[in-house]
Amino acid sequence: MLLLSKIYHDVYAFRDKTLYVWSEIFSWKHVKIYLSLIALLNLSVWVFSWLFYRQVNEDLIILHYNVDFGVDLVGDPRNIFMIAGLGLFVTIFNFSLLFIFAKRLDFKVMSHLILAITLLVNLFLSLALGPLYIINFS
Repeated sequence: MLLLSKIYHDVYAFRDKTLYVWSEIFSWKHVKIYLSLIALLNLSVWVFSWLFYRQVNEDLIILHYNVDFGVDLVGDPRNIFMIAGLGLFVTIFNFSLLFIFAKRLDFKVMSHLILAITLLVNLFLSLALGPLYIINFS
């Protein structure tokens, strides 16, 4: 019985700490702005990938084009979702870094850095889909 109560206490303490850190992170206005922009960009990458996938009528598509050597990666059309998945992975990873750095004194600077990098990664991934669309459908 003692072990069960200790497990219950640990789970409850973890939940309380997580809720406290969550409220601490979202008390900053810049975090809300960054996360809304990141979510909007990542959602647009997912929607564009889905539209790209629906329009493909072939078994293979060009997934990477190099200016010097031309086409250097051809694959299954479902692999287009790897771009959106990469953006989601970076977003989740960097958001977990925010939880780790939430107790530091320089949290505001760290959060700007982490969230700006996440925003840039998602922006570049969304820009990468444009040339892939042009190469495959022109």
